[in-house]
Order: sequence, then C-alpha cells, then structure tokens
Amino acid sequence: MARGAPASEGLPPPDTDAVENGSDGPAIVRIKVSPGGTRPDVRILISEDEEGSSSMSSVFTLCNSAIGAGVLSLPYAFRKSGCVGCLILCLVLGACEAFTLYVLSKFAERYQAHTYSGLVRKALGRKLSASLSAILILYLWGSCIAYLVIIGDSFSPLIALGVGDESFLADRRFVITTIGMLLILPMCFPRELGALAWVSMAAVIGFMYTAIVIVIRGTEMVMERGDLHDVKLFRWSFDALFAVPIVVFGFNCHANVVTIFTELDKKPALLIGALPADPAEYAALPGSFAPRPRSHKMVGMLGVIISAITVIMLGYLMVGFSGYLAFPTSVEGNVLKSFPTHDILMQVARGVIGAVVTGHYPLNHHPARLAMEHLEQFAFGWKDISVAFSAVQSIIFIVTTIAVANVVTDLGAVLHMVGGTAASYMIFFLPGLLLINAAIVKRTASMANLAEEGQEGNGNATASSATSALESQEELAMSFLASSNEQGIKRVGLIYSPRKSWWAGMTFVVLSIVIFIITIVTAFVQ
Repeated sequence: MARGAPASEGLPPPDTDAVENGSDGPAIVRIKVSPGGTRPDVRILISEDEEGSSSMSSVFTLCNSAIGAGVLSLPYAFRKSGCVGCLILCLVLGACEAFTLYVLSKFAERYQAHTYSGLVRKALGRKLSASLSAILILYLWGSCIAYLVIIGDSFSPLIALGVGDESFLADRRFVITTIGMLLILPMCFPRELGALAWVSMAAVIGFMYTAIVIVIRGTEMVMERGDLHDVKLFRWSFDALFAVPIVVFGFNCHANVVTIFTELDKKPALLIGALPADPAEYAALPGSFAPRPRSHKMVGMLGVIISAITVIMLGYLMVGFSGYLAFPTSVEGNVLKSFPTHDILMQVARGVIGAVVTGHYPLNHHPARLAMEHLEQFAFGWKDISVAFSAVQSIIFIVTTIAVANVVTDLGAVLHMVGGTAASYMIFFLPGLLLINAAIVKRTASMANLAEEGQEGNGNATASSATSALESQEELAMSFLASSNEQGIKRVGLIYSPRKSWWAGMTFVVLSIVIFIITIVTAFVQ
C-alpha cells in the first residue's frame, strides 16, 4: 500500500484512510490517487457494517506478537530472582504492559492512527515519530535474528535424527537459510495482519503444548528428586536484576497493538463477561485509573488486551516455575537445552517452538516494514512507495537477518540488551509521553479558555477582579497558547500539568529509564 505525501502539499495521502464522523462513530473513507496523479480520483467509503478481525483472532495475534524467544528464558529469570521474586516481577510488569497497551489503543482511537509510528507522529510530532521508527526497525531486526537462531537450534537436531549429524541437511546454516527463504519470505509479503490469523492461532496452540510438556517433564523431575533444597523464593543480590529486561521482553507485543486495534471489528465480541458492555457504564467506575473507553470497539479491545495478557501470563508462569524447579541451579537461557535430547516429547516441543518463532517472524516484520516506509517518507519526502519497492525492502530485511543468524550462534546477551533498551522505549517511554502530552493538551486548552474569557470580560468588574489575580507571566503564556493550534509537547515542550495522567506518564518514563540503566549495568556485570 502506498504511503502518503506530506500534509503540507495540500493533497490527501495516496491509498490512505481519512475519517468521517457518522452518527455512530467514525467511518473510514479510503482515498486513492492514480500513479503520477495530483488529485484524488477515487473515493471508496468503507461500510460501517464491514466486518473487521474478531476478538478471538485479535487475541491470538496479540499473543503471538509476544510469544517468542522470551518464553525460553523465563526459567532462567526465575533462577536469577527466585520463585516469588520473579512471580511478583511478572505480575507487576505484566500489569504495567497491559496498561500501556490500553493507552496506545485509546490514543490510536483518539488520533485516528493506524500504526504505532502514525500515532506518535500525530500526537508527538514527526521527529519523535522518526526516532521511534529507527528504534523499532533495530529492535525488530534483532528479534528476527534471534528467531532464526532458535529455528536453527530447534530443527537441526530433529533433522539429524533422520539423516545423521554429518549430513548437510542437518547443518544449522542450511536449515536457517532454507526455512527463511522458502517459508518465512512468502509469509512476509501480505500487508494485513489478518492474513496471518491462522499462523497466530497455530503458534499460540503450539506455545501451550510446549508449556504443558515442560510442566509435565519438570514436575516429574521434581518428584524424582524429592526435595526443593536448591529452590530459592527470593534472591537478594544485584544479579537478580538481570531478570527484569527478560520479563519486559517476554510481554512485549506493543509494536502491533495499534494495527490490531485498527483491524478489530467495530463492535467486537466481549470476551470477559465481567466487563460492562456499554461504554457509558465505565464513567461511573470508581478509581482514578479505571478505564474510560468511549466506544464499543474500545470496550472490546479492553477485553482483547486482558485476555491476551492473561494467556501469556499463565503460559509464562507455567514454563518459568516448571523449568526452574526442575533445574534450580543449572537451567540455561534456553530451557529446552536443559532437558535430555533423547526425550520424544521434548523433541516435539523443540519442533513446536521452532514453528512458533517461524510464525512470529512475519508479525515482527510487518511493523518493521511500516517503520522503514515511514522513515523513507520522512527523510526523502517520497509520495509513493510502490508494491515492488516494498517487496524488495522485505527481501533485503529477511536476507540480512538470515546472514547474521548464520554467523551468530548465541544471542542471549543481545536479547537481554534489546529487551531492556529498545523494547522498554516502545513499551513504557513513548506511552508515558502520550499520557504526559494528553495532560499538557488539557491544561493548555484550559489556560487558553481562561485567557479568552478574561479578554471577553475586560469591561466587567467581576471578570476584571478574576483577571487581576493572574500573574503577568501566566498571562503571556495563555496569550501564546490561545493563538496556537497545537498545544501539546511538540509545540510547548515538556511542561508540568497538575493532572493524574501527567504523573502516570512520568512514572512510565522514569520506569523506562530505570530499566535501561539496569540493562546496561547487568550486561557488563554478566
């Protein structure tokens, strides 16, 4: 799909979406510009009755966006921080990441954004959006390399069982290259995530199978050993912090959440019966941070997020506890390597995990492609990016990840670094800025209204008395803001706003910085 021209040119973006407000919420208008043309020649109104992705398929897609290399390292995280310590870490970080998923979806609806980069561009400005695109590309590129490494490590031993260790068919590099070019490459060409729904469903089922096998084998080993002498509830050491970026990486599915929300049906099924079905009912919920969805679609997305994070959480805890209890002192970064190689169930689990990350690769490539196109539009001002050029970019992306995966065999340290830096930036830092920006917009709008009321009541004694209470500096600020069309961070900068969303956003920004520092320090300590 072609990208749009800059808004300053006065033309609608080619083959993009505009929004018209109907009686029951926004409807989407798709505008097409003929190749080389300067005026829109086709307008297609997407019917409000047109069905999007179902709630269940969205849960599968969101789960598959998170499930990947991180699940194999959860037992290692438990080993680092202890059973109860890592349990608390998973619950706290999982809840925080679920909240930021809701934040991204909420602002995607408010700003009519269809991608993460598009949301940041509309809310925070083009420069910050470009920085997100660059970080997103690096993060997803590194993640895809990790998935190819896992594919090689998973399938090579299985193939060796049939053809022998010396056969070139069992060579790790041959396996990675063949699967990458013949299977992964075709799955990366579709431009809508809905086309990969079947991959998502199969991947989640495969992940659950692997979790069950690890639980069974781990429980058997614990029963045979007969004691939990080496199991620690907490580990009070600096080394325990190494688990933080691993858990952050494990729950990360934020790169795709805006697209998943966009493709969700307008009135999706409510997956959680305890949630109110009517958006109006949320206004009466107690608590400062209770969700306030304004549409049926947002209510449905809330259920999708809670369901997906719950599934991911349960699966991760099953794998984490079982793997750690089975090997409390020796579990490796890839838990499957700790189990015997001759175990048939574990061999199947290795194959299943290989299949899971094979399906996960296209879901990482999708936002990476959008980010590359956004960077090209920002840097070169291109109006159109053809399907052929987009395909070439995809091929280059895949070939380079295959090349690196054939050389690098251990990406444990890289995953740790990527999870605590780039992932934390997307998960906590930018959603925090969005919350801060919303608070600033509300405050500056309120100040502008006060300034306008003060000007209108200049001759009135009561209004004059109220106006005299204002400081001269605040009057100048209000005068400036009243004349500004854009009153958020990208116009007035990072200023204080006495609102809960400002403090919530600042908390997430600080959290991302703390995680970044922890990641850098623990990487050098290790």
